[in-house]
Amino acid sequence: MRNLNAHGLGILVQIAAGLAFVGCSGGSNSSPPASSGGVPSTGGAVSTGGAVSTGGAVSTGGAVSTGGPMSLGGASSTGGAVSTGGAVSSGGIQGSGGAFKGSGGALQGTGGVLGTGGSAGVRDAGSESTEVASPVECPAPPAGSPADAVTALNAENAARVAMGVPCASLVLTLCTSALNHCNYYTTNQGSATCQASSAHSEISGCPQFTGADPGARIKAAGYSGNGWSECMAFLGNPAGAVKTFIDSVYHRTPVLSPWYRDMGYGGGTGCDTIDFGPGSATAKTVTAVYPYDGQSGVPLSFNGANEGPMPPTPTTGWPSGYPITLYGQGITVTTHQIVVDGTTTPLSHQWLDGDSTLGSTAKVLYTDAPLTANTTYRVTITGTTSSGSVSFDWKFTTGAASTNPGRRG
Repeated sequence: MRNLNAHGLGILVQIAAGLAFVGCSGGSNSSPPASSGGVPSTGGAVSTGGAVSTGGAVSTGGAVSTGGPMSLGGASSTGGAVSTGGAVSSGGIQGSGGAFKGSGGALQGTGGVLGTGGSAGVRDAGSESTEVASPVECPAPPAGSPADAVTALNAENAARVAMGVPCASLVLTLCTSALNHCNYYTTNQGSATCQASSAHSEISGCPQFTGADPGARIKAAGYSGNGWSECMAFLGNPAGAVKTFIDSVYHRTPVLSPWYRDMGYGGGTGCDTIDFGPGSATAKTVTAVYPYDGQSGVPLSFNGANEGPMPPTPTTGWPSGYPITLYGQGITVTTHQIVVDGTTTPLSHQWLDGDSTLGSTAKVLYTDAPLTANTTYRVTITGTTSSGSVSFDWKFTTGAASTNPGRRG
C-alpha cells in the first residue's frame, strides 16, 4: 500500500447493541522490503493476453510496497454532536489526522460468518459475526497467544484463504502494542487532559502511555517490520471487528491485503485494536479479488454515508451495492464492468482507482443500487501492466434479503 499521509478514515457501525466507530491509520518506517517468490492467487487471478481462469496465476519476483498508511482520527464519545479536536460522537465522526469528515449513522445486518470453503453466511454489510475455526492451511499461532487475538486471526484468515492470499501470522509484539493502546484508550476516555484528539493517539505522561502514535507503540513493543497499519473498532468483539473492517470500502484494504501479513489484536471493554505489519514478503505481481470467485451469500448493500471519508455517492444515493475490491500493483485498468450473470447489460456503478485514501494497491467497484438477493453477478476488468495485458473475470452470488430490514443502515 502506498503512503497515504494523514488522511482520515472512519466508520460508524451498529452491531447487536450500540454504535461502534472504526478507524485505520498507518505508516512506513523505512523503504519497502524486497519480495521473494510468489503466491498463487485463486480469487480472480491475472493472466496475460486473455481471459482469466478461476484457478489463478502464480506470481514470481518483484518488490513489495508496504508504505501505505491509512490514517484516521477521532475518539469515541457518547454525545450527539461532533466535538472539536477530532472527537467522535454517536452522531458523527471527525478525523483529527486529516481533512476528511464523515457523517453519523449506523450499519446493521443479520447473522452470517465467512467460511473457509469459498462461501459466506447470508448477511449485509455491518452485520454481526461469530467466531470461526482456524483454516487448516494456516500455521498455528505462537504458544501463549491471547485467545481473543487468535479469534481475530482466525476471522481474518478465513477470508484470506478463501480469496487465495497468504495467511496472516499472529505476532505477539503486535498483540502487545495493540493491547497497550486499548488499555490507554479505555483508561483515559472522558479525561479532560488525557483523552487524545484522535483515537489512535496517546498523550505523553498520561496513564498507560506507550507511544504517541501507532508507529511509536509498535516499535516500542519490539516489532521491527518496515511498515505498519492500525485499525480500531469499539465493540469489544474481535470477530465482529474483523468483519466490520472487511465489510467496508476503505478499511477492508489492510485486513485482506497480500502485502500486510503480520497482525496482532488487543481488546478491552468497548475497544478493539489490530496492528498490522508487512511480515513475509509477497510478490508485487500477486492479485486477488473480494468477494472472491465462486463466493456465495454475499451481502446485498453497503451504506457508505457511514464511512468517513465517505466514498463517492452512487447516482441513486446510499445504500449502494456491496463493495468489490481488486488487489494488484502496477495495473492500469482500461475497462471495468459488472452484469447479472447470463446477461449483457452493464450495471451502473462507481469505480475507485487512484483514490488517495484507498492507495495504489487496491481498486474498488460498487453498483449504484443494492444488489439483488440470490443472484449471480459477473465482474470483468481488463488492463495492462509492464508485462502486458491482464484480464480478470469472476462470479459471485448474493445471499437472501435481510430478514430484519429495519435494522439495516
